[in-house]
Amino acid sequence: MDTPRCLLESLKLKTRCEQIKFQEAGPSNSWVRGSASLGIPTNDPAQHRCEGPGASPKTRVSCLMMKPAMDFIFVCFAAFLFIANPVWAESSNFPEYQDQAARDYLQKLGNLIENQAGSSVDTRLLQARLQVQLGQKDAAERTVRECLAADSQRAEIPSQLADLCIQQDRLEEAAKYLRLAVERDARISGGYRRLGMVLDRLGKPAEARGAFEQAVKQTPDDPTAQLLLGRWLLDHDKAGEAIPHLAQACRLDPDLANAHYVLAEACTRQGDTETAQAHRRTFQLLKQQEKTAMDAENAAYDDAQAMRAAAAACHVDAASILMEQQQVPLAEAHLRQAIKIAPKHAESYPLLASLCLKSGRPGEARGLLEELVRLKPNSALCQLNLGTLLMQLKDYPAAVRAWRKSLELDPQLTEACHNLARYYLSTSQELTQSLLLCRRLVELQPSAANYDLLGWALYANGHREAARAAAATAVEKDPGNPAYQERLRRLKQLP
Repeated sequence: MDTPRCLLESLKLKTRCEQIKFQEAGPSNSWVRGSASLGIPTNDPAQHRCEGPGASPKTRVSCLMMKPAMDFIFVCFAAFLFIANPVWAESSNFPEYQDQAARDYLQKLGNLIENQAGSSVDTRLLQARLQVQLGQKDAAERTVRECLAADSQRAEIPSQLADLCIQQDRLEEAAKYLRLAVERDARISGGYRRLGMVLDRLGKPAEARGAFEQAVKQTPDDPTAQLLLGRWLLDHDKAGEAIPHLAQACRLDPDLANAHYVLAEACTRQGDTETAQAHRRTFQLLKQQEKTAMDAENAAYDDAQAMRAAAAACHVDAASILMEQQQVPLAEAHLRQAIKIAPKHAESYPLLASLCLKSGRPGEARGLLEELVRLKPNSALCQLNLGTLLMQLKDYPAAVRAWRKSLELDPQLTEACHNLARYYLSTSQELTQSLLLCRRLVELQPSAANYDLLGWALYANGHREAARAAAATAVEKDPGNPAYQERLRRLKQLP
């Protein structure tokens, strides 16, 4: 059984989840595809076989060894010199968090984490972030520079140093460190597009364009990268070249207001007034929605709650380090403290759910993911992950509802398309809908595994010739997969 495709490739554990990326699946009969962050077992309860008319898939459920959550987590940290606190150093029983003493709590938390996890580049980078939170930017920069001297190969360290330089308008230095970051990892989150913006501000347009083009090349599914390249092209009287990138930005993120505005400008210059007007109307609607949301956020802003969120984020970062070190009880204590301090801090819930799954507490994991869905009702990914767990718990109706909801929120979420289609096929339900989902799936992601699934859906709907063609495409895309070859052979034997 091959490892199923991971949904979440990486997170930067700051105050919110960063960009989600997909990882290509290998050939398999894999069942539900969910978040690797949760460590959800993802085996196929339906053996995918074409046995002839009326054949029903044999159902089975088994559990894979769950991967540690740190397999996919990318963390940035740093450290003060250690001054041990006797109470915190000996125990994971954290003192009561008090709003009036929040800064002192953060200072002590940094010391505790270094005592628990040891002095490393990770813990020192965490400490640097705490220093920034406490307004100690010079100290934070010194700490990050020490980390860079200790480990010159990690891309996130010069990237973090570049951020500090940008905050102080030291753009030449920021460009230097961003170049170093993308040399270490060309796909580091926001690396090339931030470099392009810095170079543009430095008055280096040709270099800026090159950076924006690299951003699009390295991360073509990043709508902001597409927007920035399109914006640059429009600013340099290349409206015709700009339009494809701007249109792609709108497709990737229909709620990206600025992409609609710039696309409207580009279409106007090209004489396409009808398209320009349509995107301008969309821009105006989105900006009004943004203003309403921002007004509500500003009205609800509470400095004490902001400090609670910062403390919770620090506990989550500490848990990530401790999980990597296999110090699971301490990691769990940090995550529970994060939820206690800031119950609305969403990043705590999936990691704690992962630990619950790993220790055989799926019911508790379910409660955590259901709470996460309540906190983020418009997150397609949260619905997807909840559905994945519910399927493992054999609550099939609830799993289907969660996957359907995820597709309502994001019709292009390939993992949800895959999971729902396979469930329908394995239970011989909603076969027409399963075919529609599979067709959408190969349009979004024309991989061998998805063509193989399309072949199953076509066969189940009585389209044998088309099923053979889809199976042949799967073999063509992955000729070394014996399972695809066998299914194609059986399909060819059918009348």
